[in-house]
Amino acid sequence: MVVILILFVNAAKRADGGGGTRLAGAAEDARAMSGRAFLYTAVFDDARKYTDMSQTIENQSTERRQGRDTTTVPPRKLNLLVVDDNQEVGESLAMLLETFGHSVVVVRNWQMAVEQVKQCVPDAVYLDIEMPGISGIEIGRRLRNNPDTANAVLVAVTGHSLPMYMDDALTVGFRHFLVKPVRIEDLATTVQSVLAG
Repeated sequence: MVVILILFVNAAKRADGGGGTRLAGAAEDARAMSGRAFLYTAVFDDARKYTDMSQTIENQSTERRQGRDTTTVPPRKLNLLVVDDNQEVGESLAMLLETFGHSVVVVRNWQMAVEQVKQCVPDAVYLDIEMPGISGIEIGRRLRNNPDTANAVLVAVTGHSLPMYMDDALTVGFRHFLVKPVRIEDLATTVQSVLAG
């Protein structure tokens, strides 16, 4: 839960260009909140709401495929991989994805991603676009060209919504493009898209 507060502070830091004025204000605002739990609870209440929606969609999809009417079929548990060189951001994203009931692993670079894929092929990969060394776009290209991960849904995650990033992501085969800070409803949409196939 502390990680969600870190995102709140990081957002203030970015808005201030890395300076301390807005950061100090954000920390002060956070301390002044009568119940810090509200900041966390609001996020996870939304996550639970979208989890319920995700389960309903998966159940309906299963019913249509099997030609029967039942709501007792549990949703499929996804294996999700988050690749982000910023550990706090990666773990925060993973925490939110886990509230949807899925397994999430966070790695910080291409080499770690390769090792993780050997252990468990992901259903979807959330890639930070701007990383030192090999960019998220290039990692996506390599995953797409690997027979083991060619069918994994690629999700771009970036702090910038520049057209060139979107074009590159589309060319490589990314299905979704999320701008940080990621909205819970957009994250839910990506999970529902993976479940729908």
